[in-house]
Amino acid sequence: MKIALKQINIDMGLQEYEMLQGILKVDNGFTNPAYDLTYTEYKNWLQEVENHSKGIGLPDGWIGYTTYILYIDDIPVGYGRVRHSSDIYLETVVGAGNLGYGISKEYRGKGYGNILFQELLKKCKELGYNEIKCFPFKTNIATIKIMMKNGGKIIGDFKGEKHIILIPIK
Repeated sequence: MKIALKQINIDMGLQEYEMLQGILKVDNGFTNPAYDLTYTEYKNWLQEVENHSKGIGLPDGWIGYTTYILYIDDIPVGYGRVRHSSDIYLETVVGAGNLGYGISKEYRGKGYGNILFQELLKKCKELGYNEIKCFPFKTNIATIKIMMKNGGKIIGDFKGEKHIILIPIK
């Protein structure tokens, strides 16, 4: 199996667009702004996301982030985002952590979520994180299992709906 994680860029095309349509606008708490966009809107979104990774055009109060697509044997199967730094407001008011990810519906149940999560952890390490926090919904059993399998520990509860999971970066 060939695994590749590529940063989103303006040159991505129809294959990536179609994969993104398999992840709902809000899917188990992970947001996918590309869902249900026209192809032209998607191309504009790619430029926006590429800019945000460079800190350009971020809405007020937003933290820079980088978005990646996971390819298995050259087929895009999911995508994720890593924030460039932590934020107390996001952690204490919004219940959002350092990374998020989603696997397109047709590729779920094949272990790709764990692969994507591990690849995103590598990106966290490159950014200098020693640990990260994630806030999965308590009903998102698959993601919780992935986080625990990768060293996560439940350290708290967010508004009764989400676990707060601390994951060391090795």
